[in-house]
Parts: sequence; C-alpha cells; structure tokens
Amino acid sequence: MGSRYGAGYGRFAVGLCLAFMLAGCGFLPSTGYRNPADLSTRNIVPHKLTLSPYGNSPYTVDGRTYYPLKTAAGYRKRGIASWYGLPFNGQKTSDGETYNMYAMTAASKVLPLPSYALVRNLNNNKTVIVRVNDRGPFYPGRIIDLSYAAAARLGVLATGTAPVEVVGLVPGETHRRPIPVDRHEPDVFGPHPAHHAARADFFVQVGAFARHQDAERLIRRLDKKGLKDPRIFPDVVNGRALYLVRLGPEADKDAALALSRRLDREGMGHGLIIDP
Repeated sequence: MGSRYGAGYGRFAVGLCLAFMLAGCGFLPSTGYRNPADLSTRNIVPHKLTLSPYGNSPYTVDGRTYYPLKTAAGYRKRGIASWYGLPFNGQKTSDGETYNMYAMTAASKVLPLPSYALVRNLNNNKTVIVRVNDRGPFYPGRIIDLSYAAAARLGVLATGTAPVEVVGLVPGETHRRPIPVDRHEPDVFGPHPAHHAARADFFVQVGAFARHQDAERLIRRLDKKGLKDPRIFPDVVNGRALYLVRLGPEADKDAALALSRRLDREGMGHGLIIDP
C-alpha cells in the first residue's frame, strides 16, 4: 500500500491491508471503474522533476527508520509489487498530491518524491514507467505499490502481487553509469542510509532495444560466444524506455577497448565504450 500513515503522510492503513494480504493491497473495483484494457496504452514521458517538500525526510514505521534517497539514479531492486485502489482514490499521497488510481503512479519506501521508475513484471516481462508520489508498501519483500492503472498495465490486478524489477529513472542522465541488478539488495532502513558508492568502471554497450525480448536475444548470442557477464540495463532516452545491453564492468579504458575489439572479431561490431 502507499504511505497512508501519520500526520503529513496521509492515513496509515496497515491494519486494513492485512485483511487483503493474499490478494495484495489492491481493492478490486465494483462499479463505475474503467476497463483495465482502456488504460493499457497510456504512457508516461519522464521530464525533470523538483523534489517535494513533503515525504522526503527520514521516517519510522513499525520500528524501522527509512531514509529516502536524494535521487532515483542508480536505484535497481527486485522484489514483490502490490497495488492499491479503493478506498484511497482521491486521498492525499505522501508528497501532498491527490491519489488518482487511473494514473500511472506508485508508492516506494525510499525513492524520491516525486521521481520516475521503470517497473518490469518478471512473470510476463511487461513494463511500465510510473511516477512515484507515495510511501509504502510496508510488508517484508514488497518494494513497490502500484496504482490500479499501473497494475492493469503490468497484469497484476488479478493476482494482487507479482515479482518485479524496479529501476529508478532520471531524465537527462542517460549516460550515467547504470548499476546492475543486485537480487540480494536489502531494504533501505536502519540507522545508516544506504547509498550506491561511485566506482570507476567502464562498460561496453553492444545494443539498445525498445523490447526486452530483443535485448534477451542478444544476451543469448553473447553468452554463446563466451563474452563475459552480458547484462540488460533499462533506461529512458528522449522519453522512450530502452533496454541497453552492456558487457563489463572493466577496471580501465584499455580493458574496455580490448573487449570492444573482441566483439568486432566475433562479428558483433564495435561496442560503445561507456565512461564512468
């Protein structure tokens, strides 16, 4: 569920959601709701955002203190997504906006408010870009709470929850060194904020695709040729979601250039060197 707790964060409804744990934190629509199929073509085009004065300070829920990040850049995590609809539609989110269950939005425990994130359903590879404007969900293993519309787009409405990958997006920072998936990354809580440390690594970009399936096809080709550690990095370029296939990291530029030359020998073309 989203923030819904305490003064300045809306109404905390953990108790209410406990009754719906097996179905996620969503509330199935009854009357007057749009068909989820009508929402499937609505896309968000990320643009520069200003941090809200609300919802970005450290806060404590159930004895755990959470430290919101200052930027979504570099955030990447896998876990469980849930969704929320009624009775929160029309109520205040953590950053002071009005929750609209038909908009492509989401709640996160630590992503900045507001910010953008790309969410991929690991069961079906469907993706959506959401605008994070709320706090939650506060259940073990859950990393994002989707709006009704976003859940419909990802195919999560019927199941209530789904395994997902969440990647923070920052418009205008396409060339920042992405941080690869860490499946064991813990939740960000406790006495010390968690930050991604900067590293002087070089990557070699082999391709960029609009469809995740095409990126996976290239990954399989690279694997067959014995090229080390190919990875997929979701990103946004000129408002479009892309899947970047990169090799690395390499410790220095000479090693990255050698890898690029090997790509050429293997008939894969010259890779693009990505500076740290």
